[in-house]
Amino acid sequence: MQTHTTVQQYLQQLELYLSRLSHQERNDVLREIESHLFDVLETQPETDIHTVLQGFGSPRELAAHYVAHLTTGAPLPTGFKAMTKVKRGVTYSLYFSMAVFGGVVAISLLITALAKLFWPEHVGVWSESAGEAVTLGIMADPKPAELEVLGFALVPVAAIASLAVFWLTRKVLQVLKKQL
Repeated sequence: MQTHTTVQQYLQQLELYLSRLSHQERNDVLREIESHLFDVLETQPETDIHTVLQGFGSPRELAAHYVAHLTTGAPLPTGFKAMTKVKRGVTYSLYFSMAVFGGVVAISLLITALAKLFWPEHVGVWSESAGEAVTLGIMADPKPAELEVLGFALVPVAAIASLAVFWLTRKVLQVLKKQL
């Protein structure tokens, strides 16, 4: 509760210094800052609220940056240590999650394509008799051959899909890396 009170006091002081802005602009800035503050506190619960607020600077300094940005087009305030830390942490997490997910999917498709060459009756895409479900995988107990959908066409389809997933993953990682 102490944290919430401290944040509200900071925002009230900030609101006073934003008085040159329209009511809508002032509310937008206040919501944005409040959101950033609580994002930092949520992702780093061990961090003291006063340390976080120091990273944002005094309400007067912060308001001056926003007023200058909204009235003269000056760049948005940068360098908030707390916000930068959160953004970087989220980007790292997304980067590595995407790398693992894309890599696992690409490798799984490639293994499926190769396994079809060595164990054709155990690897495939099968459709249930009513066509309500499709199964892709490597099966210990193979399904009947007449239910298999792709046959050996699975090899190039899975290989191309593997390359496509790998390529797409690389492109997404390149974009994310620019944010790090």
